[in-house]
Amino acid sequence: MSEPLAGRTVALLETRRRVEIAELVRRRGGTPLLAPCLREVPVDDRDILHGALREIAARRLDVAVFQTGVGAAAFLDAAGQAGCADAIRERLAAAVVVERGPKPLAVLLQNGIRVDRRTRDPHTTDEVVELLDSDLSGRIALLVEYGAENAVLHQELRRRGAELVAVSTYGWGLPADVQPILHLLAELEAGRVDDLMVTSASQVDNLFRVAEAEGAGDHLARWLNEGVVVAAVGPVSAAALHRHGVEVDVQPERPKMVPLVDALSEHTAGRGLPYDER
Repeated sequence: MSEPLAGRTVALLETRRRVEIAELVRRRGGTPLLAPCLREVPVDDRDILHGALREIAARRLDVAVFQTGVGAAAFLDAAGQAGCADAIRERLAAAVVVERGPKPLAVLLQNGIRVDRRTRDPHTTDEVVELLDSDLSGRIALLVEYGAENAVLHQELRRRGAELVAVSTYGWGLPADVQPILHLLAELEAGRVDDLMVTSASQVDNLFRVAEAEGAGDHLARWLNEGVVVAAVGPVSAAALHRHGVEVDVQPERPKMVPLVDALSEHTAGRGLPYDER
């Protein structure tokens, strides 16, 4: 079947790569319904961030973990604003630098920072954990967050004996315009959405946040469970859906955008007609 998503409306919560994922859906015959649920926002108190960076610059650093390109770039920019960029570079030069995926790798190399350990595909938290030394007793580990706290890495670093220094340079807020989300909620209530694709846990939390503000929080999980094929890119986003009472129908073996669309296409092709035609 050349267009496995033909006749289906596919809701997309992605923000940064919404154009790309929408095109992938169109190529498979589907109609994308864009409802971006995230906006990158700087941390509220820059003084606190700059103070934390100065403390890092004044201490020894043994391990540094970068999870995203945005986070790596924001960390280095903030170090410059705090007046400790050179000292931070010295600390990183003396540490084992671990990165997750091609984006932080590119940022670090472009800034002349040596990278010691690189994750393999599919570049999830599991691959980061594999790169950590089994015994980090007495070592100071910097973790540059990815817009939210990575509880798994917090736990692993502490379990292995490291003194954890976690730094958040940005977070995930609601988009300035929530009308697309409100439109999605209306379409879900009307039963006019066939599939939902989720690519981060924060998207799920923000979707339910808006639904609750609109008085639909108690209904959203039911709408998704009763009439929508829900696809999650990986275990973290799937866990967020489960936390809100939503069952996940599709999850690709590799937590990437293209495999996600492929897995949804295979699933719906096997099911046959859209819901309103059964």
